[in-house]
Amino acid sequence: MYDDFSAGELDPGRWAVAELRQAEGSPYRYADSNARVQTVDGHLELTINPFSHWHDTVQTLNNPKQLYISTRRFETPPGSVVEFETDMAITTYGQIPHSLRDAFGTINLLDFSSGMVLDFAATNDTVYIVYERLHIPGVTTREQYFAHRVVLEVEAGPGLEHHLMIRYDRDRGYAEWFADGERVYWAEVPVPVEGFNLGMGLFSSREIDRYIRAEREHGQGATGRWGPWIVTTRGQGPC
Repeated sequence: MYDDFSAGELDPGRWAVAELRQAEGSPYRYADSNARVQTVDGHLELTINPFSHWHDTVQTLNNPKQLYISTRRFETPPGSVVEFETDMAITTYGQIPHSLRDAFGTINLLDFSSGMVLDFAATNDTVYIVYERLHIPGVTTREQYFAHRVVLEVEAGPGLEHHLMIRYDRDRGYAEWFADGERVYWAEVPVPVEGFNLGMGLFSSREIDRYIRAEREHGQGATGRWGPWIVTTRGQGPC
């Protein structure tokens, strides 16, 4: 068990608001001034309604409205199969119907040393996975970047909770996504991943070079509910 969210507030020893260092060297913090955060009934609950955290020139700075990452990086050594699981329920407000980028919530596995990202995401009407390799200057090139969003045949609805798990097999270079105990997607991971940080957050990611600010920011928001988080390394027991 990594975190059962049983404390009266989010544990700063386990979670931090994500930051990205900008080109000029200053950190950019993924935190929305409209965020309301609480831990209740063994879950973290985050509401931002409406989203107010936007960026007009850098897509990666625009997308997360509030994003938490684990302070611990979970190693995935050779020979290991590691499972990352939690419950997630997302409610969106004013979301463009069936848009995968207008307003959504996620769970994330993030490896900043390779750029690999393995996610589940949800809106009021869609559950989907995101399989991505980020373009991180000094780590990956633009040519190595890719992002796949795959809509799943999983029931969706406002606040509908699902038990989600992502399994990573280091030696096979293989990732699997499970929803409520059933495998819903798999993919080969193009580079070995030494470890992942956990993530959970709320996003709006319509393309800044395609949509003007008024089209991207139209009063939408979301609530996310996550937890507890369990990480299991095969043969070593839960973490």
